[in-house]
This record gives sequence, C-alpha cells and structure tokens, in this order.
Amino acid sequence: MSNGILKVDPDLKAIQKLQEIGGDTVKKCYQCATCATVCPLSPEEAPFPRKQMILAQWGFKERLLNDPAVWLCHQCGDCSKYCPREAQPGDVLGALRLMVIKEAVPLKFLHTFYNNSWGILVLPAIALLFILLATLATFQGLPNFFDANSFPYGGPTYDIWIFHLPARVLMIDVVFLPLAAFVVIMLASAINKVWNAYVDTYKIPQAYRYGMWTILKNYFIPAIVEILSHARFKKCNSNHWRANPHMLLVYAFIILAITTAIVFFMADVLGFHTPWNPLTHPVKWLGNFGGLLLLYSIIAIMVGRGKAEAEKSVKTSYADSFLINLILIIGLTGFGIEVVRSIPSLESIVSLVYLAHLVAVFILFLGVAYSKFAHLAFRTTAVMFDLYYKDINQKMAQ
Repeated sequence: MSNGILKVDPDLKAIQKLQEIGGDTVKKCYQCATCATVCPLSPEEAPFPRKQMILAQWGFKERLLNDPAVWLCHQCGDCSKYCPREAQPGDVLGALRLMVIKEAVPLKFLHTFYNNSWGILVLPAIALLFILLATLATFQGLPNFFDANSFPYGGPTYDIWIFHLPARVLMIDVVFLPLAAFVVIMLASAINKVWNAYVDTYKIPQAYRYGMWTILKNYFIPAIVEILSHARFKKCNSNHWRANPHMLLVYAFIILAITTAIVFFMADVLGFHTPWNPLTHPVKWLGNFGGLLLLYSIIAIMVGRGKAEAEKSVKTSYADSFLINLILIIGLTGFGIEVVRSIPSLESIVSLVYLAHLVAVFILFLGVAYSKFAHLAFRTTAVMFDLYYKDINQKMAQ
C-alpha cells in the first residue's frame, strides 16, 4: 500500500487457467450482485458467488482454493440465467472446483488426463496396461480375447490360504484392490489439506479445532444425510429438474457398490464364483436394478443438460461430458456383457465387451480422485465444514 492506495497484482496465470477449464466468461462480470441475490443457496452471512467472481477476476488463487463455499454451489444455473452480462457465475465456480481438485490431490499430472481432450487416449492406455499385465500374470500367458472360454472364463484356479480363486477373480483383485487403496490414500491426503486450509482461513480458535474422530462423529452423518437427500440442491429454481437425476445417480452407485461388496464376499471368501444367472440370482437382480437406475439417471442428466444449455443457464465443460459419457459407457458395457453372453452368435465378442467394461471401471475408479467425480469427497468435506463452522459459531456466541 502506498499513499493510502492498495495495489493488487492479479495472478494472470491463475486467471488464464480458470478460463481454459470452463471459466472463460469470468471477465464479463461487472459486480452487480444479481447472482448472489437470486441464488437460493447463498447464505446472508457469506453470500456467493459474487465474492468468488471478484476473487477469480483478480486471480486470488489461494483464497479461492481455501473457500468451502465453492463446493456449496450445485451449479443449478439460477445465477447464470439471470446474469445481465452472461458471465455464467455457476460455470466459473464449476471451473474453480476443478482447480481445487488439481491443487489438492497429489500427483497432479493424473488430473490433466481427465480435463484435456487428449487424455481420452492416455487413460484407456493406462487402464489397459494394468489390466493386461495382471491378466498375463494370473492367466499365465495372454489369453484369446475372441474366446470367452479363454478369457474371462478360462485360466487356472489358485489356492491361496482358504481361498480358491479363478484367474479372472484374482486378476480383478490384483488390479482393483491396489487401485482402490491408492485412491483412498490420495483423497485422504487431499481432504486433510483442504480441511486444514479451511480451519486456518476461517481462523478457528485452537480450543475449537477438534480432532478427526470428533469431527466425523458430530458432522459426518448429518452431512451424508443432507447429501443423500439433496436438501440444498432441491432449493434451486432454474434447473430444479437436475436434483432428482443426480440424487438417483448417487443411489445407483450406492446400490452397485453394495452389489460389488456382496459379490466380492461370496466369490472371494465363500467361493460362489460368477457368472450367475441374471434371471434367477437375487444378487444379479440387485445389480441389474442398480444398473438400470444408473442408465436412467445419466440419460436424464444428459437430456436435461441439453435443455439447460439451450436456455444458457448451464454450460457443459469437457470435464462434465467426459464423466457423463464414461458413466454411460459403464452402464452399457455392464449390461452388454449379459446380452452378448446370452446370444450364441455373439460369443466371440464377450471377452472384448468384458475388457471394455473393466477399462471404463478402472478409469472411473481412478477418477474418484482426479476427475469431476471427486466432487463426492470434496463436497462432503465442505458440507461438514459448513455444519462445523455454524456449530462452533453458536457455541462461541453463548
């Protein structure tokens, strides 16, 4: 500051990066505050997205990355629909969320694969590499991918302690159990980083800086209940239709996760190995129901996004379209395995459809930490912090 004048140096690189990943309209904003006024989720004590638009225009990267309000926005489009300058505040916040993911999660280069068009070539190659290496090891050589009796239903059976694992089961375990552990570690590191940043940014007194278990005990369940009910999302006006498909997609993933856990236990531990008859096996009924729910919700999201784009209230970024299409592919290939397996004339492509499904699932698993799918962890953390901050404010005021 000189002669009473505050000098602000904008971070041009941060602004440029924000514009590249979907926030290209940020400079159109002239701070009329319409966005914060019309947003049904914007709290009176800390209205958004106006503040975030100001900070984004000046490239205040660190302040934005440490702001949980970025995640309390559901990008419903209310602010964008009524913005007189078409500055698309909702899309700018969407781009900010991608920046947070990249900056918070270790091994940032993996994030670039999910948010650049050339990544569509790299990610399947990475997935194929790991899957084929595991296949070579567990099938004791390269199987015939045009013969389902060779792959996935061939290969030796391994006796490991009390487990009797066919090659395809061991191959899946070898690929996806380490991948799941890796994703959990990366997310744990990122969540710890952003939580500490929130605490420091909001200057939480030391006496109220609770330990992890206290935080989880008091705020995790309420945050999960809010997310599962989509309580905040349902308050949005312009694109209220988005709430239910998104909520159903969450439930679809929960059902499929439960199904996968049951299959893992029954196959790996109890030895009841797949394939199971989709018409007679209760676990297959559950999985098929989850798959149908997934396809319905993702198609509803795609249709709705098309309408919202026509109204200029929502813009679909590359990160959006990548995740949406990836989920669609997983649903289609999942059911595709059942279809081609039941039609004798299509037996020669069972292996290829199965392999395509594994590749897509691998990319989605890794994307839990590096794609827009990471919203699941980051938004939950932000909601928890919001509940925590309100709670300690009440306690300090007493």
